[in-house]
Amino acid sequence: MFKFLSSEPVHDATASSTADTEVKTTTCYMCACRCGIRVHLRDGQVRYIDGNPDHPINKGVICAKGSAGIMKQVSPARLTQPLLRRPGSERGEGEFEPISWERAYELLTERLGRIRATDPKKFALFTGRDQMQASLACSRASSAHRTMRRTAASVR
Repeated sequence: MFKFLSSEPVHDATASSTADTEVKTTTCYMCACRCGIRVHLRDGQVRYIDGNPDHPINKGVICAKGSAGIMKQVSPARLTQPLLRRPGSERGEGEFEPISWERAYELLTERLGRIRATDPKKFALFTGRDQMQASLACSRASSAHRTMRRTAASVR
């Protein structure tokens, strides 16, 4: 059998004799498929992600998104704090300055409050997780909107 299809890890997780290593099995959320994955940890830090050959859906095969899932934890480009566009800069210029979480919440409260006060139908929320959850959120919002219309019509 090919090494990459075996139940054995692809890399030598015990290469460092002083490192505390472990493999956790879980589910990938990088796309809607929900493949089984093995997350290899060394000293509590994610070191490698591969498919779980014992999982009934993907049987050890994962897509590029799943393989790249490690970058959610270790990418030097990932966001770690709220950023605000610099005054005078245009959208797309990439000019941002870090702000506190408190300031970010204040701005969100103010902006969403304006939308809520003027026209709540202009507001949509996307969690950014995947297409399956987005369509579920849209169908729930649509269902809630129909229920509100029926309720409003029955009150008249």
